[in-house]
Amino acid sequence: MAHAPVSDSHLDARVLDRAAGVLLGAAVGDALGVPYEFKPTLSEDQQPRMIGGGLGPYEPGEYSDDTQMQVCIAEVAAAGADLRTPEALDAIAANFQGWLSEGASDVGNQTSVILSTAARAPGSAGTAMREAAREYTAGNLRSAGNGSLMRTGIVALAHLGDAAAMAEAAVAVSALTHPDPDCADACVLWCSGIRTAVLHGTFDGVREGLDLLPAERRATWAERLDEAEAHPPRHFGNNGWVVGALQAAWSAVTRTAVPELRPAEGGFPAQHLQLALEAAVRAGTDTDTVAAIAGALLGARWGCSGVPLEWQQAVNGWPGLTAPDLVRLAALTARGGSDDKLGWPSSPHLPSGDHSSFAVPHPHDPGVVLGNLALAQGAGPVDVDAVVSLCRIGTAPLLPGTGTDVEQVRVWLVDSQGSNANLHYAVDQAARQVLRLRQEGKRVLLHCFAGQSRTPAVAAVYSHLAKGIGAETALRDLRRTLTGGWHLHAHPELQEAVHELTARAVAVEGRECVKAKVASSRARGLMLGLAVGDTVGRAGGKLPAEGALRAGVSTQLACFTAEGTIRALVRDADKGICHPPSVVWHAYGRWAALQGLEAKRWESGEEVWPDGWLAQVPALAERRGSAPATVAALAGIEQGTREKPATTSRGCHALTRALPLAVLGAAEGPQLAADWAREIAALTHGDPAAHSAAAHAVVLAGHCLTGTQVREALREGLQALRAADRDPNAGELDRLDAALQEAVGHGADAERLAALAPDATAPSALLGGVYVAASFPQREQVGDALRFAAGAPDGDSVACVAGALLGAAHGAEALPVELVSRHELAWVLDILARDLVTQLAHADGDPHWRGRYPGW
Repeated sequence: MAHAPVSDSHLDARVLDRAAGVLLGAAVGDALGVPYEFKPTLSEDQQPRMIGGGLGPYEPGEYSDDTQMQVCIAEVAAAGADLRTPEALDAIAANFQGWLSEGASDVGNQTSVILSTAARAPGSAGTAMREAAREYTAGNLRSAGNGSLMRTGIVALAHLGDAAAMAEAAVAVSALTHPDPDCADACVLWCSGIRTAVLHGTFDGVREGLDLLPAERRATWAERLDEAEAHPPRHFGNNGWVVGALQAAWSAVTRTAVPELRPAEGGFPAQHLQLALEAAVRAGTDTDTVAAIAGALLGARWGCSGVPLEWQQAVNGWPGLTAPDLVRLAALTARGGSDDKLGWPSSPHLPSGDHSSFAVPHPHDPGVVLGNLALAQGAGPVDVDAVVSLCRIGTAPLLPGTGTDVEQVRVWLVDSQGSNANLHYAVDQAARQVLRLRQEGKRVLLHCFAGQSRTPAVAAVYSHLAKGIGAETALRDLRRTLTGGWHLHAHPELQEAVHELTARAVAVEGRECVKAKVASSRARGLMLGLAVGDTVGRAGGKLPAEGALRAGVSTQLACFTAEGTIRALVRDADKGICHPPSVVWHAYGRWAALQGLEAKRWESGEEVWPDGWLAQVPALAERRGSAPATVAALAGIEQGTREKPATTSRGCHALTRALPLAVLGAAEGPQLAADWAREIAALTHGDPAAHSAAAHAVVLAGHCLTGTQVREALREGLQALRAADRDPNAGELDRLDAALQEAVGHGADAERLAALAPDATAPSALLGGVYVAASFPQREQVGDALRFAAGAPDGDSVACVAGALLGAAHGAEALPVELVSRHELAWVLDILARDLVTQLAHADGDPHWRGRYPGW
């Protein structure tokens, strides 16, 4: 069989990473789309997940015929074949026939007819299949399906060095089942996009591929690409047609914004792959195929290292392949069918050099064992349940002497300057996998080649995620532990990434206080979560498809609670004396003034009233619901206190507006935050049940801010309340504990939610919010949680509390981006959360800070 020419000159580490992502990207897109194929189209706030089902039915993470057929091509391409040759096409056709008879879980009508016809025809497999396809196309007007485009990605890898040869191969492989000109053109364009993405890391190749098409068809395809870029993926509902499928995929790729690199807030450009694939699934109709098509291009752009490790762990399919197998086939194809000098990617074992094996416990968690490749490939048993590998490993199972149930996680991370396009994302993902495994109760071996660079880097980030320990402390302790060698200093990019990822800690390095556990992302998640929940709840879960999402009054008041809290902290720092409830009362007065309500006016020299930067936010002046107790109290002469209440209300706003105080509690201790919450609730609400509910909510949310698991954080919060609450309400704590148990045993039950949260009071909002958060504890379930909460009798208060708890636990990046990006106050809440964290870490030295937050 003739081989395609290949040169190692263009296959550096980044290019190989991107090549390895092509088949993997297609497979995860396919598996993500499988559950939703030909089902009602997902809305923008619904999160697609790899839950299986579909037309197979498929197991969770299992890919369908889209990837199965691409594997048939990859098995030929991985041998280095020139895919234009009759021998290669015969081999691919024979693989298709074997797949149809042995493993096809689903097959398109056109492909099924052609393969069945070809199986009965004389001659070589390729010739018979091309002839059957030609006859089918000649006799059917609707023969331009998406069946060849969905499998074309691997063709680009077989001809990286020659664009013209690649185009010829794309047409030839398409013609085995789909010879229609539209199918051929689509495959050429997509292969051109994948080739350029692999070689140069851009999406420019799709339009550059127009020059590879017949001249008379270029203008038509240019218009089709223009149309795709002008409309969302769901506009192309006829995506069983190859043109519609390409347009839907291209729309998802080009219309999804690439996140900025903000490692401290959990923002990484490579997240574009996940976001764009989710958008592709939301196109509806042939969801798995559109996402598989998009996934091949996205994988080519962002690489294997850009595919979420959660997805890599889940993806699987015929013929018994998992993510490492898909990476191996793609890498071999890009390398022209040959391994590198060390035997990667085909060798069962890779050389471990002159390093002796070692195993030492992580200094901050003895359930994590630090080691090297020699240990992982050794025959001796190691007392672990999972392995996270940060270097290339062979195809054989690791730790053969330990047992067969060891979970293996492979991370694409190169120990060389400039060799990692997604360095921060890869390190963050690896550390989060260690955290996941430990939360599941598993002992983990974390290793790289020598255990002296990548291993301590990821171990340090894990220390931060699990224990709130800063970079300097973590790296210092790890260096003392890893006595056999330390080479992280030789990779300054990696060392800097560790510091940037652990910059979430707000405390000065080395301070032994709870502030070290507060993450900017978590604080932002709490603030944005309460706002998104408030909005979803007010809408009864039915939001408009487009346009800005309006804030509710709970969100408006929470903004002024956060701003008033910062001012109180500034005043206390400057003057050493402060009554925080009075400063927050002042803040609520400014809200009332913006609303045009009757309220006390504070004189502050010649300053404009209301003062402060929030007064310049138009959305805060809009009437967005009623808060009768708050308005009535603000119209009075004096602020309410627990001893002299201004009203008799136990309404929900006493609680919802107090939620930002959880950030204070996470930093300064829950008792302080609980005291503040009671006093601030009493400013306007006189019922002691409202005061207790506000205090309890703040303590529970504070534990979510510093915990690693929603249900466990809520349990710990309840224990803390029973142990330390100065004004305990045992009956309310018992009800909260019962709500948590109900969620664990009978979660997401609408009748139970209605019984727990029957009205618009603060105790009702808290019970409902805890039940919802504990019913949907996973980070990918936040959108589902808010929609469920919206069905409560007072959906906005319940969803507000649930959103705050889940946002605090999972961070801002876990919130539905399509909701946060449209929320009118998202930018305000984001600033307030960051500024509150900054103030708690001390904002000394900023000459503008006290002008921004004057202490009154």
